[in-house]
Amino acid sequence: MIKATYIDHMGNDLTIVNSARVSFGKKSDWIQRVYSGEPQLLHNKDIKLIHYLAKHNHKSPFNHVFTTFHVKAPIFVARQLQKHEYMP
Repeated sequence: MIKATYIDHMGNDLTIVNSARVSFGKKSDWIQRVYSGEPQLLHNKDIKLIHYLAKHNHKSPFNHVFTTFHVKAPIFVARQLQKHEYMP
């Protein structure tokens, strides 16, 4: 049986960072700002990770920006879902 849970759509840079770290069970967050009107910022390690992913052509974390689901499925089904990639 497959169970899919909707997480987010049209994410941001933090979505890319957290999707890249999901296999390690890690999660990052925005730098806390003193004033609420200031823009949210990423940590330096998160910025470096995004640059590394782009430089080394790791596409799947960038795909999470469009739509993100958490999927629980048998291993043979999960492998097929992971292999699928839309190429325009």
